[in-house]
Amino acid sequence: MKYSKELVIGLTTFAAVICFIWGYNFLKGKNVFTPKRDYYAFYENVHGLEVGQPVTINGFKIGQVTGISFNYSFNGPLLVAFHISKPIDFTSDTKVRIYDMDIMGSKGLQVDLGTSKLMASPGDTLAGDIQISLTEQVTKQFVPIKAGTEKLVSILDSTLRSITTLTDKASLLIEANHTNLTNAVENIDTLASVFTSQREEITSILNNLNLFTEDLVKANVDEAIGTLNKTMTNFNSVIADVKSGEGSLGKLIQDDDLYSEINETIGQLELLLLDMRENPKRYVHFSLFGRKEAVADSLK
Repeated sequence: MKYSKELVIGLTTFAAVICFIWGYNFLKGKNVFTPKRDYYAFYENVHGLEVGQPVTINGFKIGQVTGISFNYSFNGPLLVAFHISKPIDFTSDTKVRIYDMDIMGSKGLQVDLGTSKLMASPGDTLAGDIQISLTEQVTKQFVPIKAGTEKLVSILDSTLRSITTLTDKASLLIEANHTNLTNAVENIDTLASVFTSQREEITSILNNLNLFTEDLVKANVDEAIGTLNKTMTNFNSVIADVKSGEGSLGKLIQDDDLYSEINETIGQLELLLLDMRENPKRYVHFSLFGRKEAVADSLK
């Protein structure tokens, strides 16, 4: 059976159009030969979610994202449309979460089943949610570290500036007192030389000091103190006797009559000495030849 050329061209064109439509929808995540149910979810930010990305439950693919558009009637949030190709029913409180599928940050939709008894119907809008990405988690963990690092760098910078300032001041101080420091070092060297040259004498002095310390430790200090206390007691007793007029010294000090007699005797001795100076001949004779006559005259 022969077909006309026009029929063959028509059928070929029709098949090509069908394949084009199927391929276009397949690339958009739609499979025209698979029964599907469409659902929707609103998001403030889709974080790079694209049409054709998979929709999964616990990692199992159950559908695809079919469209992302603005919904101006709800003040501009993003409306994400997706269809479910598997025979899975959802409850009305099911959440559709945007998550990271891999380390490169590719986004997908993850269905978190709810617990409500009310089931969702195809065409319903489910609650949208966003899972924090690995990059955002790392960023959140890094922010405190970054702040602490910046603070540490600031402290280190301030410390280095203080050290630099202190070093400059120390340099200026050393330059200003270079002569004094040189003299002080020379004096220290001289003193060290003196100590070195007199090492034996210093050692001998220290040894003598150690010996004196040892002798002092070994000495009977308590006995010496006891003897001193006894001597002081006796001296106090003598002083008490003198004050009370007992003993020779006490009588001499306390007896007024004895004192008067001693003063009178001393006065008479002074008169006698004065008379001896003025009339020495009355008491001493120097005649070598008339001694006997003088003696005889004195006997008459």
